[in-house]
Amino acid sequence: MKTCWVRVGEEEFEVGIDDTGGTLAATLSGRTHRVDLIELMPACYTLIVDGAAHGLVVRDHAGPWVFELDGRTEVAEVTRTGVGAAAVRAGAAQVRYGEIRAPMPGLLLAIPVDQGAQVVAGQPLAIMEAMKMQMEIRAPHAGTVRRVHVSPGQELAAGQLLITMG
Repeated sequence: MKTCWVRVGEEEFEVGIDDTGGTLAATLSGRTHRVDLIELMPACYTLIVDGAAHGLVVRDHAGPWVFELDGRTEVAEVTRTGVGAAAVRAGAAQVRYGEIRAPMPGLLLAIPVDQGAQVVAGQPLAIMEAMKMQMEIRAPHAGTVRRVHVSPGQELAAGQLLITMG
C-alpha cells in the first residue's frame, strides 16, 4: 500500500492507495473506497467512487493539482508526508500561484477576458480545442487578469503559460 497526504483548502487527509489484485482501493479517514478512473480523453475522466460517478478534469499538476470535480474547481497538494504539504504549499505559492497554463496541446479559440478584468473562481479564462473537442480553462480562484500571454488562433503546447492572475 502506498500512502500520501492530500491537502484541499485547509483540510489535509492521509490517503492509502492499494492497487494490488487488479482493483484500486483508497483508504481515507479509516474507510476504504473502491475507485475506478476512466479516461475519456487526456486530462478528462470519469471518477467512480463506490459506484457513484463524478466528472473529473485535471487542469494542472505541475505544482499543486488544479482540477474540476463535478464542475467545481479545486486545488490540491499531494505529498508523501503530512509535514511536506506545508513546504510544497509555500514553494508552490511563490512560483506557481496565478499562472494559468494549457492542460494539453491544442488550438486557442478564444480568450473571453481582457487584461485588468476581475474574475471569479470557475469563470472561463480561455477556450481551446484539443482532440476535436472544445474545453474551457477556468479560473482556479478569484482575482485580476494581470497579463494575457497568448492570442486566439495560436497553437498551444502542454503547460504553456496562457494568463497570469493576481
